[in-house]
Amino acid sequence: MLKSIKTLWFYFVVLLITAFALSACSSNSSTTNAPTSPAAQSSSSPTKQSSSEVQVASKITMINAYFSNTAPKKDEFIITETERITGTDLDITYVPANVYEEKINVTMTSGDMPQVVMIQNTNGTSVINGIRSGMFWDLTPYLDEFPNLKKFDQQVIENLKVDGKYYFIPRPRPLVRNGTIIRKDWLENVGMDAPATIDEFYDLLKAFKEKDPDQNGQNDTYGMLLYENVIPGDIFAWHGSPNNWRVDDDGSFIKDVETAEYKDGLAFVRKLYSEGLVTKEFAIVVRNEARKDLYNNKVGLSIEALDAVVPFYYFQQEDTKNYYDMLAGPPINNLSFSTSGHNGGSLISKTSVKTEDELRSILKYFDTMNSEEAKSEFVRIAQENEKKPAEQQFNVDDLKNLINTDALIYPPGDSDRDEMLRNRMAEHSAVGVADPSLGLISPTQIEKNEQLNTIITDARTKYIMGEIDEAGFDAQVELWKKTGGSQVAKELAELYKQK
Repeated sequence: MLKSIKTLWFYFVVLLITAFALSACSSNSSTTNAPTSPAAQSSSSPTKQSSSEVQVASKITMINAYFSNTAPKKDEFIITETERITGTDLDITYVPANVYEEKINVTMTSGDMPQVVMIQNTNGTSVINGIRSGMFWDLTPYLDEFPNLKKFDQQVIENLKVDGKYYFIPRPRPLVRNGTIIRKDWLENVGMDAPATIDEFYDLLKAFKEKDPDQNGQNDTYGMLLYENVIPGDIFAWHGSPNNWRVDDDGSFIKDVETAEYKDGLAFVRKLYSEGLVTKEFAIVVRNEARKDLYNNKVGLSIEALDAVVPFYYFQQEDTKNYYDMLAGPPINNLSFSTSGHNGGSLISKTSVKTEDELRSILKYFDTMNSEEAKSEFVRIAQENEKKPAEQQFNVDDLKNLINTDALIYPPGDSDRDEMLRNRMAEHSAVGVADPSLGLISPTQIEKNEQLNTIITDARTKYIMGEIDEAGFDAQVELWKKTGGSQVAKELAELYKQK
């Protein structure tokens, strides 16, 4: 019953978004300064301007997520420096990351949007429907006016296209980010090295549970941190699973959950769970709550974004007063999954940015941010931050989540830690397996994305916890296929042929 209610609510939200967009277009049709409709915008090119002729907006409103324990304040260094570098005043509504997508859906439904809307799940159903119904500006006709916005990695830009057009200003990230993050003192205490094979990984988790790695004489530790019902894709990569989809020789798309390699990885996670080597409440515990186990000497390893999470853990040590070194491990079995190369991107709302001149003033902000001078400034303040006393440092990840530039996608400092992270990330990138579906938008996936994901996520969780066996998991995969998964595969195959 609960799932049915959630599903009905989800479709209600989508209908509201569509109704709002249609009514907005209707009501704006008689307003002289209203934005043109999506169709009109694409058929009549705007009058070209040079970015040097455009003034950056004096004030920009935006919504963004935060991942730290508290949201950055208006007068914090990262915000005041971004304002100085870009020449504008930022009015930011910060929302906790774990409820951000829900907040975005509500904001879009209400129609009361800030000028800039940061989107994390760029393929979310409500987001795609909002774009297609005309809630956000199509930036395609304006990019030639802002040369710095055309300097993003071309693959990243392609991955963010919607129906062949540019709506998102990327928040760039490395194409491969994740890896094993390990407490170095625990490694030394159990006399082991960072794992490079699946067997070594398993043996290390066992040692972290059974060999008193924190040396307190108690049996109170475990191996790996998990949270929010997320199983790191790297584990499936190690077992040879495709990255989301596999394209066969005949061009057909095969979902990862249909492959033997994926099920090998799933069985491995089930084994880790049954032996108490991972977070027991992984399906329900939120990120920042789960991470307390690492601060409090309960767990020794995590698989997370190396460039963001390692500095985050060091940053937290000033609050916990629990100091230790961390090590980034090599790619296990010489395999890892490549990602989209972004952590979402910014959309510009038509309800708050009504004219082309207003749009250009917002684009000028992002263009300035991506100038060589601005990027050098962001690198400089990040490097200087690293040299400050720990209690005076800001969280670099908060800065990276604020800005839409590739200036800090790799750790910029000259410390041993930053050098170690850059080297490890290069190793992972060299063996990254790409997701062939990136940049392809299946209509059925947009329509049924939440329903399809829920079927697989629930089945995976129940299998890991031992509530269903392999036959039960396979039955849920068949349900996924009948519910729309097979149709998604057909649509992706057609789109892939057209690339």
